[in-house]
Amino acid sequence: MSDSNLLRCVNLSKSYSRERTIIRNVSLDLKKEECIAILGPSGCGKSTLLRMIAGFETLDQGNIELDGVTIANSSFSLPPEKRKLGMVFQEIALFPHLTIGKNIAFGLQKDSAFKAKRVHQMLELVGLPGIESKMPHMLSGGEQQRVAIARALASAPKMILFDEPFNSLDYKLRVQMRKDILEILHNEKVSTVLVTHDQDEAFVFADRMIVLYDGKIIQEGTPQEIYHAPATAWIASFVGSANFLPWEIASHYLNAESKHYFENQTLFSTHQVMIRPENITISLAKDQQTGARIRQVEFLGDRQMVEVELREKRLIRIQVSSASRWQLGSLVNIQFHTQVMFSP
Repeated sequence: MSDSNLLRCVNLSKSYSRERTIIRNVSLDLKKEECIAILGPSGCGKSTLLRMIAGFETLDQGNIELDGVTIANSSFSLPPEKRKLGMVFQEIALFPHLTIGKNIAFGLQKDSAFKAKRVHQMLELVGLPGIESKMPHMLSGGEQQRVAIARALASAPKMILFDEPFNSLDYKLRVQMRKDILEILHNEKVSTVLVTHDQDEAFVFADRMIVLYDGKIIQEGTPQEIYHAPATAWIASFVGSANFLPWEIASHYLNAESKHYFENQTLFSTHQVMIRPENITISLAKDQQTGARIRQVEFLGDRQMVEVELREKRLIRIQVSSASRWQLGSLVNIQFHTQVMFSP
């Protein structure tokens, strides 16, 4: 294993019964100071995989190494408390009967002076100084999650595992928390594994993304690669809005550069083209015979989604500026700019 790798998982498998296999031959690496996001729909095995890394689930098959040392295989599992990992759960798991200071110090093996200093450092780090004596119920949900982060960092773990940690927060707070926690993790140089079904969360957090489906990795890459070059039509639709059209229809709307590229490829009528809503331009049509027609306009604050019925009676969605004005029934011309081709 490369010295730059902190975590290495090889051919991990987990079944709860003969009929229910949760993880299927999953292999992944995590570099030092890297953040990876494991993205997938509910029930795909994300949390089970994270719990296997943490030590809360045993392995049926495979091997997990941390810093070059085996911490789990099919016959051995190092207890969670000895793996030097921090973990933050979706449910905020603070001890309700302990003060914030005692929550953060829980598990630290040093003397009381060290614990007090470390608690002070962690609360300063997460932007909540001076609340050591408060009880968890006295804090907001966002503050409690910051304390959970502080507790996870207090023991100086080699990495932190996040299991959908911001789901219980409202949208605005969730966005702010993602930004703040990411800055803390970078400053502390902590390696991170984030499990989520939220694509925006994965895009913001991850240096690298792993898409999991039915217990298997189906694509791995940077957020930009996953979004702009999805390996399958399912991934394209899961990680963002996508329009899908048969090649013979999509070809009528390609811009000149794309048309030149695709016409020099070997194409078949069964190919499907994926176009992101933001990669389509729209303008009012002068030719009443050839224009497509606007069927719906959704105002979404920072953008609008315009649904257009093509001449061929297919519907597509186009992202436009929220300041633009489009009327239902208007005839429009459209042009596709960046596309991905999928074989049948």
